[in-house]
Amino acid sequence: MFAKPTTYKTRLTIAPQQSLVEVARASMFPLPGEAEFPSPPALPNALLQLELRLSAPVADLSDITNIIRSDVGLTAQLLRLAAREIEESPDKIVALSEIVVHVGVEKLGALAARTKALPHFSSHAGPSVSERFWMHSRLTALLAEELAAPCCEVSREEAYLAGLLFHLGDLPSLMGWKPASSNAADSRHVGYRMARAWGFPRALADVIGGDREVCLTREARALLDVVTDADTWASRLEFLVARESATIRAKNPPYRLGRG
Repeated sequence: MFAKPTTYKTRLTIAPQQSLVEVARASMFPLPGEAEFPSPPALPNALLQLELRLSAPVADLSDITNIIRSDVGLTAQLLRLAAREIEESPDKIVALSEIVVHVGVEKLGALAARTKALPHFSSHAGPSVSERFWMHSRLTALLAEELAAPCCEVSREEAYLAGLLFHLGDLPSLMGWKPASSNAADSRHVGYRMARAWGFPRALADVIGGDREVCLTREARALLDVVTDADTWASRLEFLVARESATIRAKNPPYRLGRG
């Protein structure tokens, strides 16, 4: 993990970038777990910002990292790419900033081109359930990051990442993905299977699974405790905001999709 935030800039010309992206795409795909679970989408605005930053003459990798880490889909896609590109990633939670530096602009461009945008249903009724899921995940991540500050066993980066992906197992039902197996399973087990299939670090997969008994290390158990508290606080804050106004309650109800 980085002790201090660092800004990385890479210069590239726009002209040869397309051919470089094509080469990177051919060597990168399919990503881990593609046969079992489809690739997650990303919020249209995040995807657009990422593509704009990657096509700039000077790519600010710190800015690119912040865009990716704000979105569940982009973060999951980057971790899948890391599982292919970084040997130690299955065992270690690597900072997203380190992954971005390691894979480089060309492969990030190929990844962005391959990622679909989350469908937006324009309505006066407010955000869709899928959009509320993205919002809840982001809020949980930010709260987990703050809760981890005084904890010596959990870094802020790890807490943020685990909070963002804590409800990963809800994605199949939200996206309408057909299950690869006919066996019924709750969202926690589905999330664990997804994390393992996509090559996520074991500690992160254990936390997404939500079972303290299967967390192999004390650090993983501490991380699960932090994220569980953050998820509870996120739900409470959403409820309190919705309670203040009937209009807010109608347009932005709390995200309450069960985890089974």
